Amino acid sequence: MTDDLALIANDPDAEAPGRPSENAAVVRCIRAFQRAYKKVLDELGKSASDYPAEKAGREAYLRALPPLSGYENIRDFIACIAYADLTELIRHSDAEHFLDSAKVALAAIRYQPKRLDIPPKPLGRPPKFVPAQKNK
Repeated sequence: MTDDLALIANDPDAEAPGRPSENAAVVRCIRAFQRAYKKVLDELGKSASDYPAEKAGREAYLRALPPLSGYENIRDFIACIAYADLTELIRHSDAEHFLDSAKVALAAIRYQPKRLDIPPKPLGRPPKFVPAQKNK
């Protein structure tokens, strides 16, 4: 286990190495990792490897990521992935994949059609055209 990962797993108040995290989403993801890690570690007892606990912690961290909908959620998602990449919680290649998904989500938000103040058109087919009858 890397030093940063050990810090996250063992310190319940652990946040970004060297400075406190001000992002609530990152703190939520870290705590999800810690709960899952400690639960599996307690179930294993004194095992030779804590790999199953690390794996469970990583999965919990990723499940706690904010959804890629809305600007603030995407921003928090990026912060969580950046933290996980810097602390080697996930592989750099996986972080790149997640960040690519965030880029797509940001682009989708940027290019959403603007709301118009024009009332919506009625749905369905237009009424059939009936020609006016000739007067006799």
